[in-house]
Amino acid sequence: MSSWRIRSTPLLVPAEKRAPGSSEHWAIQFEPISRLNKVRLPADRATALVGVSLAAVTVAAWVAFLAQTASPSSMAVDTMSAGPDLVGATGFIGAWVVMMAAMMLPSAAPLVLLYRAAGSDVRAANTVPLVAGYLLAWAVFGAFVYAAQQALGVAIHSSSTLSDARPYAVAGTLAIAGIYQFTPLKHACLRQCRSPLGFLMHRWRGTGAFNALRLGAEHGVYCVGCCWGLMAVLVVAGAMSLIWVVLIALIVFVEKLMPFGERGAQVTGAGLGLLAALVAVHPDLWMLLRGGIGI
Repeated sequence: MSSWRIRSTPLLVPAEKRAPGSSEHWAIQFEPISRLNKVRLPADRATALVGVSLAAVTVAAWVAFLAQTASPSSMAVDTMSAGPDLVGATGFIGAWVVMMAAMMLPSAAPLVLLYRAAGSDVRAANTVPLVAGYLLAWAVFGAFVYAAQQALGVAIHSSSTLSDARPYAVAGTLAIAGIYQFTPLKHACLRQCRSPLGFLMHRWRGTGAFNALRLGAEHGVYCVGCCWGLMAVLVVAGAMSLIWVVLIALIVFVEKLMPFGERGAQVTGAGLGLLAALVAVHPDLWMLLRGGIGI
């Protein structure tokens, strides 16, 4: 039989309902001590296991991404071809998801850990569909990136005028991404990413695997809404090179997890705007940004 602990807790009540001469009411709360001891300790261990697993997945994603960049067929080098194909699309989206796992999972970790710690009935295994849903949102975005790359690649290969305008396309991408950093939509999405507790409170629908998948996908959509401009810079200006991947991963980490993240987003926007102006005035800089890699 469980033992019980009696705890007096002050309850604030309206003045008209207080007893004469009393400033507060007291309630007795009963809590089964043995049950709490049995539930909370395993939950803590499970949460720690989820954290370690998430860190391992992130490290593995970085290792896989570094292996991709060392490959002659790396998507950082062959970002555009003369036309789309199913094999190329599948390879690109797979590589894109690996890169997003490396870049974005650290900033999504608070949501995953909070989800696991939200209650004893939240199974640690349900964090797998939660993360899968998050990466699914980025996979869908990656499909759009691939389609846009191929369309632009076909246009550039068929027109020398468009080919000569590539530096200005890079400058335009930088400018659009910089302006977006100041928009209300950016800040609305960023607030959702910076407040995992608030997100869970408003989006929680249950603890099943499907609900976890949907929750992760919804969070991923907000993350895409927050970071699509930065990813456009990564693809168009940075050619998905290692230095740009690391730089944007750090920017995302600061925006989402640091106390000054919202201010940091504005600083990033100003920096992108300045860089856009420099590329527009000195078009040769676009190749320097891309590490000497042509589109």
